[in-house]
Amino acid sequence: IEKTFQQVGIPSDLIYLAQLESGFDPKLLSSAGARGMWQFMPSRAADYDLKHTHWLDLRLDPEAATVAAAHHLKDLYSEFGDWYLAMAAYNTGPATIQAIVARTGYADYFRLYDSVALGKSWRNYVPVILAMAIIEDNPSQYGITVHDPDPPLAPDRVEISFPPDIRLAAECSEWTVADI
Repeated sequence: IEKTFQQVGIPSDLIYLAQLESGFDPKLLSSAGARGMWQFMPSRAADYDLKHTHWLDLRLDPEAATVAAAHHLKDLYSEFGDWYLAMAAYNTGPATIQAIVARTGYADYFRLYDSVALGKSWRNYVPVILAMAIIEDNPSQYGITVHDPDPPLAPDRVEISFPPDIRLAAECSEWTVADI
């Protein structure tokens, strides 16, 4: 995520958007039909080439979905000129934020927050992301002990030209069919 965000020009603290959306669970399905770590709805996923068929759903692919989320956030920033409004629009949809800005005349997230123009269900979305970033930057100040994480695993990429037998792949990789 960090590498992708850096390449696209996204602030690294926006990683907490995925934590809030899904807890980084790439398989999460919301009651509204949003899927994956970045919780893309089917229509928005299509805007960013996250294919969705009966057999394939790229919203569940952490890498593809992260690239799509980075570009979506960049597009929202281009539209609103403000990262806080971009985050709010990620949550509610850009049309909702456009309508609120048009109705109130405020193109400033915190003025919208103070004016109670933001809906109850998503009013604290941006503040929660900001709180996560602040806590991550100063964990001991909040009584959190951070242990050194294990180094990240490098995924293996394998290109195949035929439909594999998933049971054989599981046996060869010493994984279960369910894990694969």
